[in-house]
Amino acid sequence: MTFKQEAACQTLPMELMFPGTTKQFTDKQYWEVHNLCKECPVNLDCLIYSLENDLEYGIYALPERVRRRIKAKDVNDLKNILKETYKTLDIIEPEFNKDGSLKNKRCLKCNRKTRGFAKDNTNWGARLHYCVACHIEMKNNKQSDKLLDREKPSKSRPEFNNYGHLISKICTKCEVRKIANEFSKRPQGIGEKTSWCKACTRKNLENWQKKQKNK
Repeated sequence: MTFKQEAACQTLPMELMFPGTTKQFTDKQYWEVHNLCKECPVNLDCLIYSLENDLEYGIYALPERVRRRIKAKDVNDLKNILKETYKTLDIIEPEFNKDGSLKNKRCLKCNRKTRGFAKDNTNWGARLHYCVACHIEMKNNKQSDKLLDREKPSKSRPEFNNYGHLISKICTKCEVRKIANEFSKRPQGIGEKTSWCKACTRKNLENWQKKQKNK
């Protein structure tokens, strides 16, 4: 493991890279490890090493649960997979209390920022990626959990009011946060709104119509 000499984590306690082995670390410290991996110059080498040696436990560029999903992927695809997977860190948007405990974060199933996430040493920040409410809803449906693991989390990062109504979200086309009224209605969408804002949808339609005329 010659790459280890360049690893950003080389001065950290070994136990911090293996969540659950001790209770001395906080939620915030476990989360910061992932951000450290994200910027590490040898994160790809670390990931390849863990996959080639079938290392099941611990954090090797990615947490165990995530590595499990990409185990069968081609090595040549791992760089892009790593880049795309790290975008999840921005989507989750965790907040922490002064003592380092988790205050709230975004559930990757219902997309709401909320409290109450059970321990999961194989996942981001050593916590489940779905909230207590979603866990109760699908606790007897193992297939739903498996499907959730395969899905890409929404990049819209929605914000809801206390009544569960959508306040704003990021348009996945222009990547700008806009208020709910700037999205068209769509019952199946997050907050019952489309993923693209009205302006992007309109522009896309205009471009399509121009292409049709030029044919």
